[in-house]
Amino acid sequence: MRYFIWGFLSWIVLANQAQAKLVIHAAEIGVGKFHRYDNSVHPYETNNAWTPYILPADADNTTPLVIENADRSFTIFFSHLEELLTKASEISRNRGEQISVLNVNAHGLPGAMWFPMNESFKNSFECWQWSAAATGADKSNYDQYYSPISKKDVLQIREFSQSPGAVPCTSGLRQWKWALEKVTDAKTSFAPDLKINLLSCVVGLGPVGDEFVTGLGALFSQSEQTQIRSSLNFGLGDWSMPEGMGFWDYLTDEQLTHDNSIYGVNRKDREIMQKGQIRLTALVKGAWQSTVVENQDFMTLERTPDLSQSKWGRETFSHWAKKPSEIRIPGTAIHESVK
Repeated sequence: MRYFIWGFLSWIVLANQAQAKLVIHAAEIGVGKFHRYDNSVHPYETNNAWTPYILPADADNTTPLVIENADRSFTIFFSHLEELLTKASEISRNRGEQISVLNVNAHGLPGAMWFPMNESFKNSFECWQWSAAATGADKSNYDQYYSPISKKDVLQIREFSQSPGAVPCTSGLRQWKWALEKVTDAKTSFAPDLKINLLSCVVGLGPVGDEFVTGLGALFSQSEQTQIRSSLNFGLGDWSMPEGMGFWDYLTDEQLTHDNSIYGVNRKDREIMQKGQIRLTALVKGAWQSTVVENQDFMTLERTPDLSQSKWGRETFSHWAKKPSEIRIPGTAIHESVK
């Protein structure tokens, strides 16, 4: 009898291990430095959503850096996309578990995120502005996060979201496709019910954002359980937002003047937070489509809201939008050219 019990318990353990899923937090190195400095000014609580993204105090610019967190999740501090996927796949392989949640925290713009796709691009002239920020002092990453944003900056981002263009040192759909093909075991490292949360400003905004996330979904999976969430607004993620990523955007000239007057002084995201929009992307009736979830306070990892009445589809590109010649990288004071 005891052998039966032992065998039965062993079967339960093995079954639980087979069903176990991994949560991966991924932080671009410069964003990790921001959180490290922010934490030194306003210590994060243990349950703060941004605690896993704090670069360790003794860490330098060397990446990738992997941290196993108390809740069995992992944090990967990375400098480029290939590095991120390689290390995520390695963790999955070593643990014998598929990745259930992938959270990527980096500066974003419609349809892409501001980090290079591989080591070669990282060291190229194209990435000099990214490199200067990523290897710069913690305080520099912290200070530029709170720099005021102009109405022109916001309108250029909205124009960019309607008309696709190439921005130096970014990883969009083409770069993700390349990296997923290069890291040969990457796709098998992710579970069918994978949830990808892109914790970045405006990455899902407009037809450009829609094209990116629906294309990204198709690269990862053909499972109706896979979902990608992205923001249509600017993201807020400092010490004062323990629940998750909040939202901000230009509404009126008066509101912009007010927010800019206090933001750089008080350095508190919560004082300017607004209701926001989340683009939820999934495989619906055989096609990757999106729906926009309105009136959100935060992007969190909580249960997906009721989507029974949601309208799913694809956005069409505007023929009247004028592509800007440059775009500001949200969350930084840096402007990059648009081709």
